[in-house]
Amino acid sequence: MILRPHSLLLAALACLAAPSHADDGQTQATISVYKDGKPVAGLIFPIGAKVRLSATANHIDSSNNKTRFTGNVQSRFTPPAGQEIVLFGEEIVLSREVISAERARAVRDIEAMAASDQLYRGRSETGDLSAEEWKQQTAIDLANMKRLAEIIDVYGWPGLRFAGAASQTAFLVLQHADHASQRKYLPQLHDAVQRHDALGGNLALLEDRVLVADGKAQRYGSQLSGNPLRFAPIEDEAHVDQRRRSVGLEPLADYAKRFGLSYTPREVSDSGTAR
Repeated sequence: MILRPHSLLLAALACLAAPSHADDGQTQATISVYKDGKPVAGLIFPIGAKVRLSATANHIDSSNNKTRFTGNVQSRFTPPAGQEIVLFGEEIVLSREVISAERARAVRDIEAMAASDQLYRGRSETGDLSAEEWKQQTAIDLANMKRLAEIIDVYGWPGLRFAGAASQTAFLVLQHADHASQRKYLPQLHDAVQRHDALGGNLALLEDRVLVADGKAQRYGSQLSGNPLRFAPIEDEAHVDQRRRSVGLEPLADYAKRFGLSYTPREVSDSGTAR
């Protein structure tokens, strides 16, 4: 029997959305968009999500649970309980990965940390909590970091490709952890940012926190302390907004408003020095 190209594509993609009975764990579908042979964007679906996928293209290559479409690619996918979404481009790769039960459990554990991480501190953006509230939150933070450390030591930093949206929760847990843990795992977060698997803004916030705790000037102006509240010393303050912009952070003046503060950016003279 000869399959028409469109029928062939539908058959190839059906296995991406539904795991086989031989799988020990669940599966995760990923859509990656390429430009000049390099991935530039992608969509990661939740582990175990059933996603209906179909596509047409000039060329198709399929192997090892991956299907690569090149040349006038037009595809459609429907996420769980969602409306059909159309995706098009010159090179798109649809892949299916079998996720072990242990990895799926790790992701679920990170997801569960989101609520407890904000249980008390979420009541006040400025950290104005009672001693008992901070005691309870600190106990939670220690437990969360203990589990996160176990996950990192096995799988590496749980970035976007590993944990999806829960990767932000992993960052918050580390940001609220003890100083030793922050210093230990800062390089792993840095590496994740380098491979576009974590946000540069998150790295900047954690780097500032570690620098201030070490008694050094921060680089991005994210850390405030004291009563009245004020910014901790900032390295090369005249260029702080330039550094913030490079990692996707808002201007420092806008950031200061969140805490009821007024901040005037320092001017830079023609010689490049601050005034």
